[in-house]
Amino acid sequence: MDKNKSPFATDISLLAETFGILPVEDSPELTTWLQTNETLRADEQQLLDKLYTRSKNLINYWNEEELKMRFISHLLLIADIEVDHRIALFYERPFSAKIDDHTLRVVADCLIATPATFARPKHPYFFMQEYKRSKGDYKDPEAQMLMAMMIAQELNQDGHPLYGSYVYGSRWRFCTLLDRNYCQSPEYDADKYDDLLQIVFVLRRLKELILARAVH
Repeated sequence: MDKNKSPFATDISLLAETFGILPVEDSPELTTWLQTNETLRADEQQLLDKLYTRSKNLINYWNEEELKMRFISHLLLIADIEVDHRIALFYERPFSAKIDDHTLRVVADCLIATPATFARPKHPYFFMQEYKRSKGDYKDPEAQMLMAMMIAQELNQDGHPLYGSYVYGSRWRFCTLLDRNYCQSPEYDADKYDDLLQIVFVLRRLKELILARAVH
């Protein structure tokens, strides 16, 4: 059974037209996020080198679970995003909200949020979709990611930007949503080492951005 049955989950144009989402070419929030000045420790560099060697040229052939377990989970570990009681990673969490007389529902493959008691996501900041290989799939991870960001915007009600990323095999894009303005980055290819390194740094940058406004 499809975990995201909504027609919006497979048609980002319908989603944008229905809710007045405005794609923009430039966003200060996205620019700030992507401008990183990071370095890796020696142990992190060793882990990333091992991950790159093991995954290069295979990512686009892995299925959803293989991509999640063999690659993305390790990449998030290297990015070192979590902070006790303030920032936590969650997987396969359902979200829903009523927006403009439509009820949106999505299962978020991965998200970053302030944790509540008993490991429940309380205040979400970042969503990633869809852990899928690039060939032979019919869902739209971008639409599902944007739905999750819109739901979080409705739930948070704090006026701050939402962050997101959608993944087709080795290809990544990073996105921001502020009000109805939606912006996405150029493509990063995890099969290229320099791009992979930048993906780690962009993910790590989330920690700084979230801690600047984390909800307790």
